[in-house]
Amino acid sequence: MMLATSLSLGLVGRDVVLNNGVRMPTVIYGAGGAHTQDNVTGTTIAVALALSASVGFQGVDGANHYHNQIGVRDGIRASGTPRSKLWLQTKVEPCGHSIVRDGHCYEDTQAAFKQNLQQLDVAYVDMTLIHAPPCVPNSSWADAQCRWDSAIYPSNCNCRAAAPCSMIQGQWRALEEFIHAGLTRAIGVSNFCPACLECLAAASNTTPAVNQLQFHAGVGSADPRGLLSYNTKRGIVVQAYSPLGGEQAGAVLSSPAAIAAGAAHGNRSSAQAVLRWVLQLGHTLAAATANPAHMLSDLDVFDFELTTKEMADIGALDVAPDDPTKEMCLYN
Repeated sequence: MMLATSLSLGLVGRDVVLNNGVRMPTVIYGAGGAHTQDNVTGTTIAVALALSASVGFQGVDGANHYHNQIGVRDGIRASGTPRSKLWLQTKVEPCGHSIVRDGHCYEDTQAAFKQNLQQLDVAYVDMTLIHAPPCVPNSSWADAQCRWDSAIYPSNCNCRAAAPCSMIQGQWRALEEFIHAGLTRAIGVSNFCPACLECLAAASNTTPAVNQLQFHAGVGSADPRGLLSYNTKRGIVVQAYSPLGGEQAGAVLSSPAAIAAGAAHGNRSSAQAVLRWVLQLGHTLAAATANPAHMLSDLDVFDFELTTKEMADIGALDVAPDDPTKEMCLYN
């Protein structure tokens, strides 16, 4: 992995070269925020604006689970962005959830992916992710903790158990075939902890290009539980969702460290400072907002560089009570 198209002063570039040689924009638009989910019209408006020449996002992240890919399609059309100039990213449901049935992981993943292509009305996408590992009863160390919450990802999956490991291997085999068929340019995962990545490695030589994770300042560390460095060492690009802090964004953005870092660089906002922090750690991100001013702000993070102290101060913020890595897998 290497950053590409670097700007002056050797700063973070606007795109990244993935482990299969494909280039991906460093910052893409996330179409799965609460302002768009189950809202096709809202999605159309937001995506069209994000991809417009006046704003300038070059990629969009969607998913079957967001129930709004028709809106993504219509937003792309309304923006006038040529398909060849757009990074289009989607996801398939984890096996055992919704349309991908337990016992049919491989074939249902194929069907779910084809449904994505139909909804988006494209011949191919640039990236396809498995949205999360499965949450399988009787396959966790404490089965009562294996549950589906309001979010897509499971709490406390155990990919060291045979059942969930077999399920994600079946899904991964389907994604590998999509690459060979020219239906997706790269494949990856989302919300996968090391145990789930090790499960894939045991059955395939294809390393995920991306692991999309909930990651942001405020959890008291730049590398919670060593999860991010684990991905980086394996050549997997981390793509942060909820990069401003998710439900804890208010606490993150009002922190003295974020405010001071932004102010020190041409009166940047605290939001720009914490986004820059994610990028400067070597990661990428998906930013979700329906506010056009915020869209422009989210993209205006490439021409300044946080100091070593500013990076450390933001990294030390401990204002988000929930470590996002705890939401994925059991740790012992």
